[in-house]
Amino acid sequence: MARFAPILAMLAAYGAWATDPPQTTDRGVHNGVTMGPAPAPVARGGIIAVIGTGLAPDLLQAESTPLPLSLGDPAIEVLVNGIPAPLFFVSPEQIKAQMPWEVEAGWADVIVRHGDVDSLPMPVQVFDADPDLFLHEGTSSVIAQSVSDVDDPAATPASGSAPLSLGAPGSPSATGEVLDAGAVVAPGQVVAVYAAGLGQTEPPLVTGAPAPPAGGLVPVEPQRAYLGGLPAAISSVGPSEELVGVFEMHVEMPELAGPAEVLRWYAGDRSAAAVLGASSPPAARYMAVEPRGEDPAVRLQRSDLNPLFVAVNGVPDEIDFCYRNVQLLDFRRDASTVLSTCVFPSNPNAVIEGAYRPFELSWGTSFLAALAEPSADVTDGITDRVLLLDTAEGSETLLELSPAADRLQSGFGGTRPLRLQRPQAGTFTLVEPESSEQQELVGFQPLPDPLEVDGRTRMVAQQMNFAGGYRLRFLGRPEEAESVDAIAVLYNGEASIVANVPFPEGWLPVAPPRSLNNQGLPIGTSLAPTTGGFRGDQIAYLAVRSAAGTGDAVLVLRPALPEDPEAPLPEAIDVSMSVVPFPAGSYATSCGPLVRWQRIVLTRTLAILGSGEAMDEFANPRDGQLCTGDRLVLFNTATDTIQSVDSPNLLELGAKGVVRDFLYFADGSREVPLEAPRAVHVFDGVNETFHEITLPEDLGITINPLLDQRMWGTARIVAPATTGPPRTNPRTGALMPPLPGNSGLLVVQLVDGTVTHLALPEGYQRIHPGNPRFINRGHGRPYGVIPLIGRAFARGVRRGSGPGNPGGTAMLTWDVATGEATEIALPEDGFAVIQAAGGRNANQRPILWSYSPRSVSFAFGVYNRDRDLIAVGVVGP
Repeated sequence: MARFAPILAMLAAYGAWATDPPQTTDRGVHNGVTMGPAPAPVARGGIIAVIGTGLAPDLLQAESTPLPLSLGDPAIEVLVNGIPAPLFFVSPEQIKAQMPWEVEAGWADVIVRHGDVDSLPMPVQVFDADPDLFLHEGTSSVIAQSVSDVDDPAATPASGSAPLSLGAPGSPSATGEVLDAGAVVAPGQVVAVYAAGLGQTEPPLVTGAPAPPAGGLVPVEPQRAYLGGLPAAISSVGPSEELVGVFEMHVEMPELAGPAEVLRWYAGDRSAAAVLGASSPPAARYMAVEPRGEDPAVRLQRSDLNPLFVAVNGVPDEIDFCYRNVQLLDFRRDASTVLSTCVFPSNPNAVIEGAYRPFELSWGTSFLAALAEPSADVTDGITDRVLLLDTAEGSETLLELSPAADRLQSGFGGTRPLRLQRPQAGTFTLVEPESSEQQELVGFQPLPDPLEVDGRTRMVAQQMNFAGGYRLRFLGRPEEAESVDAIAVLYNGEASIVANVPFPEGWLPVAPPRSLNNQGLPIGTSLAPTTGGFRGDQIAYLAVRSAAGTGDAVLVLRPALPEDPEAPLPEAIDVSMSVVPFPAGSYATSCGPLVRWQRIVLTRTLAILGSGEAMDEFANPRDGQLCTGDRLVLFNTATDTIQSVDSPNLLELGAKGVVRDFLYFADGSREVPLEAPRAVHVFDGVNETFHEITLPEDLGITINPLLDQRMWGTARIVAPATTGPPRTNPRTGALMPPLPGNSGLLVVQLVDGTVTHLALPEGYQRIHPGNPRFINRGHGRPYGVIPLIGRAFARGVRRGSGPGNPGGTAMLTWDVATGEATEIALPEDGFAVIQAAGGRNANQRPILWSYSPRSVSFAFGVYNRDRDLIAVGVVGP
């Protein structure tokens, strides 16, 4: 028997594997093409990867197509909402499968089954279509095959890179010559690129099978492709006849395309992006800006996809209230023109003048649009014409509107059609810019302003909106009133009240304290935090406190909204309320104005920073105080249950964020509150555990909603690296934090605690992260990371050459993988970028900056030493 011992041991181990459930977590389902972690979306018919342990005894592969629904004995299956998924392969730590076409769009649960033993369910978000481009491993370069060569053989790109492969029959495995990742693709050349997740076809594909040999299957969703924002002609697109779940598109390179451009493939309004062509070190392209006299440039605007077309505008004319000197910079054609049409601000009735801008963009296209001078006198509205600016073609179209409009907006939810609001409240004209088609849309009536219901006029909690135009508002009596009771008011799309519900007796919204200005007057408002449900649930959650101050709770409001959006509007809607108390001794941390929910999507949990006492005073760091909590209160919206998880460290309320399902906080235990924290505390929302990330080299980090960027695909954040003691204001003597970014940037991986320090190159004293005015005007922070190409960027402030002689500013970029910094060279006479940093009246100077993550580029103004704008620069992929 001894010689059979190894075999018997192997059989015993297999028997244990077959009876033990597979080990998975809520993060177990990944996108099988991008390998983006949960909650990465996957389309019907797309490819998923299940990650775990004990998923299979060994590598088992499909041997034919259609792909099998199970492998091994006992059978190993993957079920999506109970529907078997075709399997490419199974292995101990990974399974790849096709998302069944039969699964409906929305949130779904995935389980791995061994015989009759199931894993825990894993959530995945399913779309009808959501493209995923196949890339060369470890790069952002799309896998492409040459379909037709250009006339010049010397321009034919190099080929021979490794093909696609998932390691099983029917899985992606390209044949023929594959272009190298850095190949130069010439204009006019036709290449084939591959993607999954393009949606169903007509006739429909069969789950687990490639397209039939006869072909002729056409995607239901309209397909579009752009290269650098230029429309690319598609000669064919359809499912592969060899590869399950894979689509092939033949696309022609546009005439004006450069050597390295962003390829963006759309299925409907969902898209994927990659780099096509040879990459090179980052450099700027510059175009001169003409002297503008008394109309200084105040804004740069670009389309959604085209990085190399920039509109430069000044302020509206005081007489006609329109922009008369808009300069258009077409970098591809090296053309600079002045817009011949006078255009109005897109929101001419805006209360804040800083909100004025001439153009709105059409998402997913290269169009800009503006309200143009009317063709004749207009009795209602502002104008009966809209200017459509095709930045790819370099052309302008004046479109007549009927009826007239008084406001221009980008499309709902990132869609292409532009919205033109009519003078009649709640009515719109939708304009499809590529076809100029117009469509009437009846929207929702605006609510009365101000609101007043039963003597209650004060907003006491954040507002909440539901699908179908239903809007929930929380109102209380004026602050000076003796009664402090509150009500929840639900309005329908016609602005009629359909529910008026008093708060449960003894409970009021948690009111965070307000800070005081130099005159001792409260700043801003004090609104309790409100948030919505998950996965389509139309539920509102509100943080409340007992009137006696003895405990906090979650107030759950469930309106019985009609399921049929076409049904007549009901006159009244029932709203049920329930109160779920916090665990005994736990309160919402409310010593600062930023009490907020944080959402843990995969577990459908709401988190709020908590403490062991009720707070009603504002903590001011300039007085040596920090607003901190020592626990997280977690409310599970699926079960309406609540728990408290203690933190081993103090967590700072105002310095926090969430990326994927990791919550992060600045360390709240430092002795000098104005110093930058030197540790980040991370809460794993799935495993419900804390861990600490200690920063290297005595570095600190600046975290707040305006000064850190969350990188959703990788559970990373990027924030200014800050060190040193607090500063003293030379005019007032007040203590101030050290300048954020005085040590460069930090990229922090929240999962494993890896920290990459992107140090300042020699000659620079700090990065300049902008200010609230900069961010709030919609420009985006002037630093961050572009995930697609793995590069960071920031505006750097050079060291001065002497007293009163600042060194100016320039754009810096870093390779995140190596930390290597590159200074973007300025044109001759260039001294500063975006706007001059520091000095008197700095906040009143123009902000010329445009960052576009979708076109993987940024644009900026260039100034000489006299602070005159001399050029605009663009840096692309």
